[in-house]
This record gives sequence, C-alpha cells and structure tokens, in this order.
Amino acid sequence: MRRSLVLGMVLVCFFLEAVALPVFAAIPTLYTNENFLTSEHDVPVSFSQDADGNFTGLTATGKIFSQHLITNSLDIRLQRFSIDEAFFYISDRGTILTNSDTVALSIYLSRTT
Repeated sequence: MRRSLVLGMVLVCFFLEAVALPVFAAIPTLYTNENFLTSEHDVPVSFSQDADGNFTGLTATGKIFSQHLITNSLDIRLQRFSIDEAFFYISDRGTILTNSDTVALSIYLSRTT
C-alpha cells in the first residue's frame, strides 16, 4: 500500500512537470514592455475614436490606453498601442515589438505578406 502511494505521488509529480499549466499573473500596477505580454490584461470599459482614426480608452482599473496611427509617406497602416509604459505596433503583417516608429516601419517592410 505504501509503495502504491509513493508510486502514485511520483506519477503525479511527473505529470505536473510534464504538462504545461497556464500561469496567470495579476494585473500589474504598471504595465511595461517586460511584463505586458505575460501579465493578465485589464478589461477595457470605454474607448473613443477621433477624426484621424486614433483610439483612446479606459480600463476597469482606471488605466488609460491608446492606439495611434503612425504617419508615414509610404501609406503603410501601422498603429502604436500603448498602456502605461508598455507599447508595441500593430499591422496587417502582425505585431511588432520594437522601441521606435522608424524601426517598426523597417521591420514591417522586411516582412512578406
């Protein structure tokens, strides 16, 4: 009986190590580029669009977020999403993680459709 119990515990431990269990962190006090992709995301409660197609909104915990079009001479539709200190770029060629508009445009151009 004791041997079965020990074997059962070993199998449970092995199973827990072998299976990727999702880990969810709480909504951080401050979103940064380091924690945004691995943190729980706050729920938007309101947002509005201006005449230029930019969005600004508010989350359930009072965080302000925005999504602004990046103006460029190539007519590329690239938007910068930001909340607290975190930001990234959104395009029809996927999400772009970088620290400047110019580099984001360069990465966009290097991707194939």
